[in-house]
Amino acid sequence: MASPSTSQRHDICGIPIDLCVEIDRSKINYGALQKVFVQHCAASDASKMSTLVPRDGEIITLITTETDTFALFPHDTSSNLFFTRPAFAAQHVLGTDSVVHGWLYRNRRARSHVAIFDASRVNGEDVRKLDALQRHILVHQCLHAQPANSRIHYHWSGHEAQCMRPFHKLKMDFDVVCIARLMQDMDAAQPCVERVLPCLLVAPGDLRAPRIVVPPPR
Repeated sequence: MASPSTSQRHDICGIPIDLCVEIDRSKINYGALQKVFVQHCAASDASKMSTLVPRDGEIITLITTETDTFALFPHDTSSNLFFTRPAFAAQHVLGTDSVVHGWLYRNRRARSHVAIFDASRVNGEDVRKLDALQRHILVHQCLHAQPANSRIHYHWSGHEAQCMRPFHKLKMDFDVVCIARLMQDMDAAQPCVERVLPCLLVAPGDLRAPRIVVPPPR
């Protein structure tokens, strides 16, 4: 049986093509989701832009031209782009010459979606120097009118402190596995997306960071 990642990619990916020499991959790619978790600190992390991670979701980059939409996966080592299948054509939604980033995931009805939460380029304008909140606002402006059940749609994000309650409370069309921070430095030498250990819902209205106890030396 195919893995969730393989099935999702089959749903969106059409013909692979070689990466054009005119495209600078460092200006279109996004960090891969790191495997380890970081601890949330209320004093320093509350206002960091973060988002909710769907189960089996993987980060995908969509690139639009006047006529086509291409998909790129950040942890791939090959130089291939993929034409997206017609259901995932996005140039009419995102505008031409746009580069956006989101989750490729399957919802509770086993239907593949791309949920966009960040951008590197919008309608020909390089936005990588903007902070995470400003970039996310641009994504929201492009996609807020798209229905949530469309194949390509906006993915809710907010300050890290705001993401804790939806992690426990909101009913999504997917299972939420953790919280992840949007890229702060889009041009980092080794970009990665940090997973955040969610706060615990101790009681109604009471969210507390997990207390990690280091075992005493033997």
